[in-house]
Amino acid sequence: MITLSHIADTHLGHRQYGLKQREDDMVSTTRAAFQEMIEERGTDAILLPGDLFHSRDLRPKILHQIEQELERIPDEVPVLVSRGNHDENLTPRDVTWLNYLHQRGHIVFLQAELNADAETAWFNPYDPDEPGQSAGFYDIDVDGLDGPVRVFGLQWRGAKTDQALQQVANGIQETNEMHGEPAWTVLLAHFGMEDEVPTLGGTVTHGELRDVKDVVDYLALGHIHKRYESGGWIYNPGSPEAHNTREGRAEWEHGYYSVTLHAGESEASGDAVGCDVAHHPTKRRPYYRIKFDVTAHESPGDLETAFQEHVRDEQAAMTEYCSQDAFAAQGEPRDPIIDLRFTGTLQFSRGDFRTDELAAWVEDAYDALYVQVNTGIRTANVQQLLSEIDEDEVFKDGQLNTAALESRVFETIAKESIYDDHAADVADVLGNAHQMAQAGEAVEDIRDSVSSARQELFPELTDDVVLDIEEDPFADADTGEEASDDTTDGDEADGETEAGEVVEQ
Repeated sequence: MITLSHIADTHLGHRQYGLKQREDDMVSTTRAAFQEMIEERGTDAILLPGDLFHSRDLRPKILHQIEQELERIPDEVPVLVSRGNHDENLTPRDVTWLNYLHQRGHIVFLQAELNADAETAWFNPYDPDEPGQSAGFYDIDVDGLDGPVRVFGLQWRGAKTDQALQQVANGIQETNEMHGEPAWTVLLAHFGMEDEVPTLGGTVTHGELRDVKDVVDYLALGHIHKRYESGGWIYNPGSPEAHNTREGRAEWEHGYYSVTLHAGESEASGDAVGCDVAHHPTKRRPYYRIKFDVTAHESPGDLETAFQEHVRDEQAAMTEYCSQDAFAAQGEPRDPIIDLRFTGTLQFSRGDFRTDELAAWVEDAYDALYVQVNTGIRTANVQQLLSEIDEDEVFKDGQLNTAALESRVFETIAKESIYDDHAADVADVLGNAHQMAQAGEAVEDIRDSVSSARQELFPELTDDVVLDIEEDPFADADTGEEASDDTTDGDEADGETEAGEVVEQ
């Protein structure tokens, strides 16, 4: 019998929301999972198909910390890792941190040798005496099985995944002919499956996996941060930690798999190896959602009073939810991340709706680690505009004049913001950005256009912007100094909404 543990998307080094505590969470949650795998599950190998790191550019202190965690794992338990999109993009460097950890003996880095002009991928066997910078496959010898458990790795390929999968299927077959048939085959890969997250593009279809299925018994996936399974051979465990408010919902399961293999009853019936797969939730930080409808409140003061009463009414439910065992750290509940959502129609000026002050009150009142505000409201003036638009203004010869309609809407929105004095100019900026987006222009170009216009219209808002770096990025890893990392993730960056939220992968 042999037990494999399958975890993915640990994103070590991710300082979510710019918080050092979230960076620590990524490490502590992964450490607890590794410890549980070894001490409670008795794992013989750890499978990690991608996004071990959150970025390919690691601060030295983070790398040192990761090495310490990997050194806790017994030497007889190999950590088999393939590359995800966060570990390295599609134009990899000559030497990456995965190569470094492989050469140091902390992990076995598995990847296929792919040539666009070849029909077959090449997989080099792992040689502990000469590990090189990576390997193609790793054999685990198991008593009682007629052959090894063979683990292959396929690196992140993005839009080229379908082509790579056909090459991999051919390559696995050729490898087995060359090195002998395994008793059981695992493929580590980093991509999403169709229909699992509808808003995610670039996923793989079941049809594109048909040939892979013929040569692989267990497809160990990463990339999507929620648990899903398909066909009795495709498994995705979900990231150990949630990385935005959507992923923090109760229906998004996070954790790892234990995969226990044993000799089957009859080789003739195709059951030479039996497989039992169980999912185990990780101990992660809770997200808790609070929704508040602003429609009924005529003034900022009325809204603030009603909001605070609403949040107080939620306290018991929040405490009960966050006290679940899945969210405990050493037996104690973790301070939650609050997903604060405002909905409805605002009856007063948008500029007087101080969501930052309401969020600060929630954070202070309930010891929240962080409050993420998502505002899906419209103002009464915008609603009135939509109901009173003059048809002669927005229709010409029976055709909708979208430019005129957009200009009216954008100008009304601008008047309900801090940019009221330059509403017409701001409306022009929004309209131009919208046209650029419709034309498919690069996000970077749209961002630069808006940024440039903002600097011209409101120079006083940009004069005081400075870079504040509190830590030497090459400081000694053992000094205990804390870094200031302005990188944010999740909801601020992805523009998350109820209708079509983006998943951080």
